[in-house]
Amino acid sequence: MPYVGNRGIKIHYEVEGKGNPLLLQHGFGDRLEAWRTYGYITALKDEYQLILVDARGHGKSDKPHDAESYRFVHMVAVLIAVLDDLAISNAHYFGYSMGADIGFHIPVYAPERFRSLTLGGWAFARPGQESIDHHSMFAVHNAIKLAIAENPGNPMEAFVANIEKRSGQLSPAVKEHYLSLDILALAAIAEAHGNPSGPAPEEILQLIKLPCLIYAGENDPVLEAARYYAGRIPGARFVSFPGLNHRQCFEHSELVLPQIKKFLAGGV
Repeated sequence: MPYVGNRGIKIHYEVEGKGNPLLLQHGFGDRLEAWRTYGYITALKDEYQLILVDARGHGKSDKPHDAESYRFVHMVAVLIAVLDDLAISNAHYFGYSMGADIGFHIPVYAPERFRSLTLGGWAFARPGQESIDHHSMFAVHNAIKLAIAENPGNPMEAFVANIEKRSGQLSPAVKEHYLSLDILALAAIAEAHGNPSGPAPEEILQLIKLPCLIYAGENDPVLEAARYYAGRIPGARFVSFPGLNHRQCFEHSELVLPQIKKFLAGGV
């Protein structure tokens, strides 16, 4: 079970398959096992060396409770530490939700270590549309603070109830996983990502030179922001998936993978 140290934090990762390296980064509150659960590993491992990373604060990686530990410069540094541990000079990148948010910051901190960006289910809030693009981590941080206030004895119960109210009922397995999470680590992540330091979105857009695929479900609140930012990146491709909300667009890998495999193969 591989681990690598990153600035005093222990990071867990796994490797499966063979071929060109493809680093997969999960979403907020998830873990690397999710890629296996929803069929991504089976579908991709015969063509790619898959590098699965438990982000800081998630899975079997360490879970500090201070927001500074989750600044994007540190989240990207995790990816580089894993690539260095494997002696891989560069890889394709595929991130969903929080993983896509981390991916948007790769051009700032480590563009030379990646070949392409596949970014699903996330985008910055559009200028002047922050109240509409309510998928932001700022809103998640507020929801966590509210959950802690409502149910200090078991705040994850209140937080999960809020998730189900916004996004629909979770499966028993997903719900059980969420209830096991470290809410103080999640609060620190949401605080850091909801109040990010570093370049503004418009500055980051100017730095994106890598081939880029952005996608979202058509029932995901992030949809229009994702479409907007894809249109601001030269050569980027945008794909939407009818009938899918935020969670479903990750869980239904059979629908999204054909587009992702086509992009990775260079058939954009």
